[in-house]
Amino acid sequence: MALELELDDEEEDPDFIYGDIVHDTEADEPIALVVVNIPGLELDEWEFEDGDTLADKTPKYPDDDEVIVVTPLDVLEEYMPRWDEREAAIPLEELVEEEIPFAPFPSLQLVRVEDSHLRD
Repeated sequence: MALELELDDEEEDPDFIYGDIVHDTEADEPIALVVVNIPGLELDEWEFEDGDTLADKTPKYPDDDEVIVVTPLDVLEEYMPRWDEREAAIPLEELVEEEIPFAPFPSLQLVRVEDSHLRD
C-alpha cells in the first residue's frame, strides 16, 4: 500500500512545455500556437510597455495564473524552420532580437491540442 501512495505523490506532467501546440479558448477561430517560453511569472508580474500587467488585460483570470508565451505556428516556422529540433524554450531575449512575434497568455486561456516533441 505504501508503494501506491508514493506513486500518487509523484508530480504530474506540466500542463505546458516548450513545443506544445495550443489554442486560445477565447478565439472565434483558433489557430495553432506554439508554446515558446514559460517565464515563470504570474499574470500580475508580466508588465507591458503601457504599464498594464497581463492581469490588468485579462481580468477574468486569477492574478496568480501562470504566464505562457506563444507564437503562431506558421510564423515560428517562417522565422525558425527547425524550431521542433530544439531541446529548450526560446529565451524572450532571442524572440525580441530575432523579431519573432510572440504574445503572453494566461495558462487558463489555453488548451493543449498537440503534445510537444519533447514529451515522452
